[in-house]
Amino acid sequence: MKKRTFLIIVSITGIALAGIIFIQFYWIRNAMLLHEEQFDSRVRLALKGAVNQMYENKADTCPEGLFCNRGCMEENILPEHGINVSALRPIINREFSEAGINQSYVYGIYRQNAGKTEYISKPGFEKQLLRSSHVASLSCLFKNDQLMLGVWFPHEKNLAMQSIFWWLFVCFVLLVVLVCGFIFTIYSFLRQKQISEMKSDFVNNITHEFKTPIATISLASEMLLKPSVLASETRAKKYAGIIYDENIRLKNQVEHVLKLASLDRGTFNLEFKSIDIHQLVHKVSESYQLLVKERNGALKLHLEALNHKAYADEMHIENIIVNLLDNANKYSPEKPEITLSTYNRNDHIVIAVEDKGIGISKENQKRVYRKLFRVHTGNVHNVKGFGLGLYYVKRLVEAHNGSIILHSEPGKGSRFEISLPLDYLNHVSPN
Repeated sequence: MKKRTFLIIVSITGIALAGIIFIQFYWIRNAMLLHEEQFDSRVRLALKGAVNQMYENKADTCPEGLFCNRGCMEENILPEHGINVSALRPIINREFSEAGINQSYVYGIYRQNAGKTEYISKPGFEKQLLRSSHVASLSCLFKNDQLMLGVWFPHEKNLAMQSIFWWLFVCFVLLVVLVCGFIFTIYSFLRQKQISEMKSDFVNNITHEFKTPIATISLASEMLLKPSVLASETRAKKYAGIIYDENIRLKNQVEHVLKLASLDRGTFNLEFKSIDIHQLVHKVSESYQLLVKERNGALKLHLEALNHKAYADEMHIENIIVNLLDNANKYSPEKPEITLSTYNRNDHIVIAVEDKGIGISKENQKRVYRKLFRVHTGNVHNVKGFGLGLYYVKRLVEAHNGSIILHSEPGKGSRFEISLPLDYLNHVSPN
């Protein structure tokens, strides 16, 4: 899929997802507003019912009636209007109960636009009561006075949320799942695209690597068919040697790919034994010195480990060191300066390969051990490889119960440290 097409699809899908989220929150908001309106209507009807009850019982007098004459001044009597506020609460409670309103409330009586209450059931909430929209006029009882019966609910704001909480919770969970699924899908697609590109690079690289020895073998074979070459034993041996060397090279490349396949399947076998790391390092460095000198470079050894016996597979440890040296050589722009050192750390022997090459960015340091991944070489051209070396190194080091650490800075070089358990940790006595 083209990048432009992918971006268009992602944009359209993202807009559609954002639209769904917006619509969900829009309907949730409408549901809350509708619940608030319904609650407000029920309270208003209940208050009107309470006022009607007061009107019907206006003939009731003290001490237990709803109203009282001016000569009956008890504690719960509103003096100016003779309302027995103690008898008012049961009336409001009954109306609220019939309307299905079970929340706690504060009620009071006040003059409209007066800014103060004549009576409030719970002092300290006068301002809230005066701002409340739940009111009913008492003009039917006191025509010449603009008295209002008001009610305020302390937990009114939470009522709408409580009524749709579970629906809101389910909606939120589904949206989270949908968003996470969308993000995961995009991530998976980008990851698969990256893997596809790396596989394409791998195929191109391996084709090139196989094509070169095949072409060389073909040319050498063609030369051997010529009578003039066959007549000369020296020339015949030369071309036969080229065919042999290129055939070995081709065989090693095929074996390298097959080894990586066995790593993926987990079918590789390790032959553990006591090995001298310093002897192995000397062996590898002697053969690798020639490659470094061809580029006018230098390979230095600093073998400082006092205990240099490890319990490991010699062939794979040798391949690990060769891979690290090969990377250090390939990613050094000119005159490679490579240092191969050893030292002991916490019952382990550390093998460090350091170069002064192009280095690796922090972003790529997290990905260098992925299969088929290759670091962008910048101005360093013709760097060959399959992107399998460090993947192989990490898998084999972990199979030896060891660890690998990378220290690198772009433009200043890289340092790989391989840590392997010492020989005596595996109950094999060092020589």
